[in-house]
Amino acid sequence: MKKIIVSLLVIITFFACKKEQEATRSAETQSQEEYFAKNKLTIPKKAQLKELTPTQKKLVQDWLEFTAIHENIKLINASTRFAIAEDLGQLAANIDTLGFKKFPKELDVMQIRSRLLVLKTKALKLQDDATDDNVPNDFLEKEIAEMNKVFNAVCYQIEQTSELNILPEEILGNSLKKKDSTKVKIEEKKEQKPKMKLPKKPFKQIEPENN
Repeated sequence: MKKIIVSLLVIITFFACKKEQEATRSAETQSQEEYFAKNKLTIPKKAQLKELTPTQKKLVQDWLEFTAIHENIKLINASTRFAIAEDLGQLAANIDTLGFKKFPKELDVMQIRSRLLVLKTKALKLQDDATDDNVPNDFLEKEIAEMNKVFNAVCYQIEQTSELNILPEEILGNSLKKKDSTKVKIEEKKEQKPKMKLPKKPFKQIEPENN
């Protein structure tokens, strides 16, 4: 009888402990979800990172160092409070690397270099702020928005200072090429002048000379 009672007590204790563990795990999971939700960074729509224009994409498609910086910026815009410090550090490192690399000849201008340095400075400042628990999320979101403005200015300057000769059809595709070729044909037809017919000379009969 005592063995049965002891067994029952052991079973009851086991299930009680199991329920307590499940309750604890549920509470921990819920607190983690709330914590992640609390620290998720959300950039206002108007301040979000702009897409590269077709011309900008064409200009930087072979510039791998700049592409890496662009990817860093996109990560930062989709980051959380936990990951942003690492993303910002990587951005600053990639800008440093770009400084030592040779810029494309047509893009090696002070306007672009100076804006990239401003972007690096903002990244390092934001990295410090992100590790400070006293800095609220909305402040970090505003700083990311400011970084987006600087990066957009870099892209704009790349487009403005570039001396690459890019034809419209290379950027917008065959649709523009077809459209342009049609216009050219129409214009050519308009410019064609009717050929002038020269008057035929009357046949002149020559009389034989009398010997």
